[in-house]
Amino acid sequence: MDVKAVIDTRRKGEPQMGLFIVASILIGIGIAMTYSASALFAERTFGDSLYFLKRQLVWSFAGFMVMMFVQQIDYRNYQQYTKIMLAFTLVTLVLVLIPGLGISVKGSSRWLGYGSLRFQPSELVKLFIVIYFAKVFSYEHQRDINVLQMLLPLLMVGVFFLLIMLQPDFGTAIDVAIISVVLLFVSGFPLPYMLGLAVLSVPMFYLLIYQVEYRRERILAFLDPWSDRFGKGYHIIQSFIAFKLGGLLGAGLGSGTQKIKRLPEPHTDFIFAVIAEETGLVGTFSVVILYLLFFYFGVKIALRAPDEYGRLLALGLTLLVTVQAFLNISVVIGVLPTTGIPLPFISYGGSSLVVTMVGTGILLNISKYREVVAQELKYSGEVWV
Repeated sequence: MDVKAVIDTRRKGEPQMGLFIVASILIGIGIAMTYSASALFAERTFGDSLYFLKRQLVWSFAGFMVMMFVQQIDYRNYQQYTKIMLAFTLVTLVLVLIPGLGISVKGSSRWLGYGSLRFQPSELVKLFIVIYFAKVFSYEHQRDINVLQMLLPLLMVGVFFLLIMLQPDFGTAIDVAIISVVLLFVSGFPLPYMLGLAVLSVPMFYLLIYQVEYRRERILAFLDPWSDRFGKGYHIIQSFIAFKLGGLLGAGLGSGTQKIKRLPEPHTDFIFAVIAEETGLVGTFSVVILYLLFFYFGVKIALRAPDEYGRLLALGLTLLVTVQAFLNISVVIGVLPTTGIPLPFISYGGSSLVVTMVGTGILLNISKYREVVAQELKYSGEVWV
C-alpha cells in the first residue's frame, strides 16, 4: 500500500481568533462611521438619514454569515474551481461594458444588477486572482508546468487589468497588479522575467495614465494641490483640513463638518478623513494598528500553513486587505494620487465588504490547519494516522 496516499499531513485545530476579532472590530467601525459620514447626505437625498446605514447593516450581516460558512470549507477545495472562477469573472467584466447591462455611475460602468441590488465584478477578480496564483505557483503545481505555462497567469492578469481599466477603475486595476507582483515575488518567479515585465510595463503605464487627461490632472493635483485649490486640488485639500480639525482627540463622533459638501465620497473613498476629523490622531492610529494586526495575523497564518498552496493563498488574502487599506489611507493623506479605492471593512459598499469577508473566512479556515510533524505520525495496521 502507498503510504503517501494515506498520510494526511495536516492537523486540524481552532481558527485564529486574533484575526477574527480584528476583522469584527473593523466591521463595527465601518458601521458606525458609515452612519456618521452619510446621515446628512442621506437625509437630504433620500429623506432617510438611515438609508446607507441600513444597507451597510444588511451587507455586514450577509458578509458575516458567508464568512462563517466559508471558514468551514477546506481551502484546498478551491483549487479545482479556478477555471470556473476565472471564466465567470471574465464574462462579468465584459458584461459591465455592454450598454444596457452594465450600471454606470458618474461615468464609470462597474456594476451588474438591478435597482439597488448590484455587485461589482472587479472585486471578485482580486479574490479569484489570489486563489488562481496560489494554485499555479505553489511548488506542487510548478513541477508539472513549463515556463510558458507559468506565463499564462500573467496574461490572465493583463486581460483583467485592461478590462477593469476600460470601466474605468484605475484603483482596482492597480490593486490587482500590486498583489499579483508580490505573489510572483514570494513564489520564486524567475527574477529576469519579473525585470522584463517591469520594463515592458513602463510604456503601458505612461499611455494609460499620463496620456489620459483626467488621470494626468489627478497626478498634477497630487504634486501641487494648492496650485488650483478650488479646482483639481480642492478635494485633497479638504482631506488635509479634516485631519487638521481632528487634532489629537477629534471633534466627536458625528460632529465633523468636512463631510458636509466638502469631502468627496465621505462614506466611501474618503471615510478615513471623516475618522480623522471626528476621532483625531488617536482614532486614525487605532485604525492603522488594526490593519497592521490583520497583516501580522495573516502572515502568521501563512507561515504556519501546512502546504505551499495554503501559504501563498493566506499571504495573498492578507495582502488583499492590507495593500488596499494602505493604498486608500495613502490617498487620503496625500501620499498617492486619488485612485478611488475603498477602505476594507470600513467604507460603505456591499461588493467590497462581502468579498473582503469571504477572503477573511478562507484565511480563518487555513488557520485551522497545521502541518503534522514526524513525531505525530502513528502506524495503525495498514495506514498512518
